[in-house]
Amino acid sequence: MPRSDTVPPQADPAAAQAIAWAVRLRSGEAGEAERAAFRAWRQADPRHEAAAARLEQSLGLFDSLPGEAAARSGLRRALLAPANRRRMLRDTLGLLLLGAGSGALVHRQMPVNDLFADLHTGTGERRRYTLADGSQLWLNARSAADLAFDASQRRLQLRSGELIVEVARDPARPFVVETAEGSVRALGTRFLVRQEAGSTLVAVLHSRVALEPQAAAGSVLAEGASARFDRRAVYPESQAPRGIAAWEDGFIEVHDRPLADVIAALRPYRSGVLRVAPEAAGLRVTGTFPLDDSERTLAALAEALPIAVRRRTDYWVWIEAR
Repeated sequence: MPRSDTVPPQADPAAAQAIAWAVRLRSGEAGEAERAAFRAWRQADPRHEAAAARLEQSLGLFDSLPGEAAARSGLRRALLAPANRRRMLRDTLGLLLLGAGSGALVHRQMPVNDLFADLHTGTGERRRYTLADGSQLWLNARSAADLAFDASQRRLQLRSGELIVEVARDPARPFVVETAEGSVRALGTRFLVRQEAGSTLVAVLHSRVALEPQAAAGSVLAEGASARFDRRAVYPESQAPRGIAAWEDGFIEVHDRPLADVIAALRPYRSGVLRVAPEAAGLRVTGTFPLDDSERTLAALAEALPIAVRRRTDYWVWIEAR
């Protein structure tokens, strides 16, 4: 297992894991092996037991789990529905726990699917790993990745979020980061990869990388450059790599970027909903803002821009033009 140094999240991840188990065990697909694994997880740590007990007390989710042949058909249909329906169920579980005063995390604290990744972080958490080959890996908040290292290759699948990797030299085993749109192959030591909706952002901090979209010819990206690619093409990106990678030190650093980009960078550091109205999203922002004090960042933006920060609760915040 890789070693890690962690910036602690703002809440206990055991609650999110308990939600993940609830969804999994009530899906109608769980067999005895998974139920045994849940029992082992629950007994492994007092925090796991406490999180599961809160779910039982508030929602009765574990104390009457359906048998293998008798799962509730309505819940099974919800879980087998499209992904957005499954996300709704998981979000609902989290919100119900919050309403019951359990202090549990909602789905946005740590996406439930990502709990089963080899490496993952929750809301407000940055983590550094030392991989088996000696490479150093940094995961931004709400990020997840899987490892596939063997005698001939070093492959890392970025499920979600963002990473920086400093690659240990090993000419016999290429180091490749795979995303939904293609892959990034190390030709040097240090680079950043971000999984976005429909595209991958890459920034080279040292040496070079090869960008390999799934359905297009590859290209080489040099130190000090950044680019975005989808399945069919590579597009130059104007952002400086050092600014893109500022989250490693706990900051958002932007120069003449839309407010929407700043808010997108801030979301993994806040529980709940953070939205920006279309008429405010395009406002241009230049500056450096702290990630670990999102309230301070929102206050600074409200002071510098013609925007208003509105709140329904601390977990439901939206930004609109003044």
